[in-house]
Amino acid sequence: MRASLRSTLIVCALGCLLLISVPLAMAAPPAQGANLLINPSFEGGFRQTSLSSHCSDGWSPFYKHDGPGSEYFEPEWKVIQRPEDDGSDDIRSRLMHGDRSLMWFNTYALHQAGIWQRVKVPRNSTVRFTIWVQMLSARNTEWVNGQMVTPDKDTGNYQVKVGIDPTGWSPGSAQVLVPPAQVVWSEPIWDGSTRNADRTNRYVQAQISAQAQGEYVTVWVMGWNRWAYKYEAAFVDNASLVVTGAGVAAFSQSRDAAPVRPTSTPLPTNTPTATFTPTPTFTPTNTPTPTFTPTYTPTPTWTPTFTPSPTPTSSATPLPTPTATRRSQGPPVAAFNAAAAGLPPSSGGKADATSLVVVSVVSVLALGIGLLVGKRMANRAA
Repeated sequence: MRASLRSTLIVCALGCLLLISVPLAMAAPPAQGANLLINPSFEGGFRQTSLSSHCSDGWSPFYKHDGPGSEYFEPEWKVIQRPEDDGSDDIRSRLMHGDRSLMWFNTYALHQAGIWQRVKVPRNSTVRFTIWVQMLSARNTEWVNGQMVTPDKDTGNYQVKVGIDPTGWSPGSAQVLVPPAQVVWSEPIWDGSTRNADRTNRYVQAQISAQAQGEYVTVWVMGWNRWAYKYEAAFVDNASLVVTGAGVAAFSQSRDAAPVRPTSTPLPTNTPTATFTPTPTFTPTNTPTPTFTPTYTPTPTWTPTFTPSPTPTSSATPLPTPTATRRSQGPPVAAFNAAAAGLPPSSGGKADATSLVVVSVVSVLALGIGLLVGKRMANRAA
């Protein structure tokens, strides 16, 4: 009995420990290094966010627009999908890994736009947000090894930066907005940094760390251009938000190589163009005003020609004056009808009267002869 009671007590004790340990394990914060983002690789589904845009699940688009007369316009968001035949060199260059990535773009217009995601994190923890980005900014189409690239003369126009809002503010369903002032931003990455030595496209990594002020943070990715070139686009892939023990902002240019700095156009850490020095920081609540007026104003490659309608003359063209024609004294309508029927037309006048008298006399004579003959035949019969 004592052995049985002891076994029962041991089983009960183990059961209690199990019941206590399971909730504690479920409430434990995520281990360091665990990615807290939803759909960080952009390989998941996507949804329509406007008439012409689709955004990856877990992420939300945003853009700046100041109302009527705004210099900023809404770009389009597109999910890049690898085709079954593996696609062209240009499509493959827009995918860092896997089969999908996300882009936003427009043409001949300025935009300040990107994506955001609100994430639950351990309270007051320090987190690091990273994402791989690529850019295209060009006044004209230029290809290298099957990839559309940013020409040397156009580098220094487009930039991307990432940020963390430690308060976890959420815009809800709003798309027209500017990230709040409390966002901690990384240094911007410029378009010239996302090219290989041969000017083909590559992805580079941007990252930022911050300490949460509660249980939520909101991560932001924002791209913008200074001048309205023909092609303006940002590409993103392979994001991450992890808990760390450090809160120092960091920036990585590449996975396996130092940043490529073209000799023809310095990167924005110096001067992106010969006559323009970009501001190293950007205040999203202000409108970036370039201190340089580019000597080139891009114009569309095709301008429809409008041919106006012929201008009417001041005076109307007079209608032709009808010519008065004297009506001939021809035969009456009856004569025309007779002619149409193949009959000879009436001679009219005295000839018609004479014919009528003759016909009358002959008729009277015929009637008299008929009566006389009839009377004689009746007498014979009697």
